[in-house]
Amino acid sequence: MYVRLKPLKRDRAFRTPAEIDEMVEQFEECRLPYEQWTHRAHLAVAVAYLSRMPLADAIDHARDAIQRYNIRCGDPAGYHETLTLLFLRWVDRRLREGGTAVEVVDEMARTSDMQRVLEHYSPRRLWSAEARAGWVEPDLLPL
Repeated sequence: MYVRLKPLKRDRAFRTPAEIDEMVEQFEECRLPYEQWTHRAHLAVAVAYLSRMPLADAIDHARDAIQRYNIRCGDPAGYHETLTLLFLRWVDRRLREGGTAVEVVDEMARTSDMQRVLEHYSPRRLWSAEARAGWVEPDLLPL
């Protein structure tokens, strides 16, 4: 039996806003290698979008871009609405506190992991089909 393994993710820190902009451009053009589509890269896209547009527009833009990218990379079921909205809201809140794009991405990449998400959501609720398809409220701890 042949099993297709996902490529190992390669996380790299951003040193400049230009590096973030370049990665976002590659992502939007579906040229970013899938193994570079890490949690940090997701956060950098969120920071870039929220720096240019209000939260509601950033949500729509991110949803469309991530789904398009995932389809192009052969992962059409990879999009998760609840996680996308949750992190966009957290990034939006963090950006209001100040700091450069690089600082915000780096800080959030170190502190915004799945453990924090699982303080609010049970695994059963978070990984449900409903949470993947649309926003669901947390079942453990209010946001």
